[in-house]
Amino acid sequence: MKRWAWPLLIVGAIVALVVSLAVTYFVRGAGDSVGAPTGLSVSEDDGAVKVSWKADSTASGYLLSRGEEVVYSGPDTEFRDISAIAPTGSNTVAYSVRAVDSKGRVSPPSGAESVEVGPGWGLFAQPASTLPELLPASPSDEGWNGMRCETRMDAVPPEEAADVNGSGEQFLKAGFRCVVEVDGDEYDLWTDFYVSPEALNSRMDEIRTWDGVSSTTWQHGRAINGGGGEDTRWMGMSVDSIPDLYIELSAVDKSTTVEKLAQVADSLPVN
Repeated sequence: MKRWAWPLLIVGAIVALVVSLAVTYFVRGAGDSVGAPTGLSVSEDDGAVKVSWKADSTASGYLLSRGEEVVYSGPDTEFRDISAIAPTGSNTVAYSVRAVDSKGRVSPPSGAESVEVGPGWGLFAQPASTLPELLPASPSDEGWNGMRCETRMDAVPPEEAADVNGSGEQFLKAGFRCVVEVDGDEYDLWTDFYVSPEALNSRMDEIRTWDGVSSTTWQHGRAINGGGGEDTRWMGMSVDSIPDLYIELSAVDKSTTVEKLAQVADSLPVN
């Protein structure tokens, strides 16, 4: 090899080393990169899943995943997952957690931990949790007065359209249909969570224009009465403390009086 070629080889080796170090720095992180969290623990917690893990001094935050879905992002080392539901064909869900450092570098995932869960409310879990004394914690549980509930998302008129996808104007974000017995009489109880207080007010203003509907109040806010001809069959109510919530109480087997509906409505545990 010619003598003048040696400096070129040395320079080439140095450049290759610098490039290698740069790749290592930006891909894997300089110095000690953040490691995968340890001590992951999962357990059933009153219809939800409690997940915790050990803090890492090199981490500024964490990403908690349920299966492939990130369900928590933040600095805490504990999370209560109220939306966990068992996937089809299984009765368990698996969790893993990754750490994120101050430079945005993400660690590999921790080892996965699984826990057995019930059907749950899924995406409706958060709205349901705002009425813990009224609505059951899951479809398999009982709510107020032994009440059984199921989710429902019937479209209200502003959402309806000839197109299969509707009008594109969403008014409801969650809804529950429940059946409850009070003093020997059976009632349907509907709890609808609107996308905004304005959407609910618009809907109630529309209902007030129907024949046979009258305005009234109940202990938690405004209300309207209506239904079965000369006899009142249902009572629709807004809640001052939860301005996007609409509750409708209706007699199942027979018409009832305004006084009886109001009495049952005022007994509902709504805070």
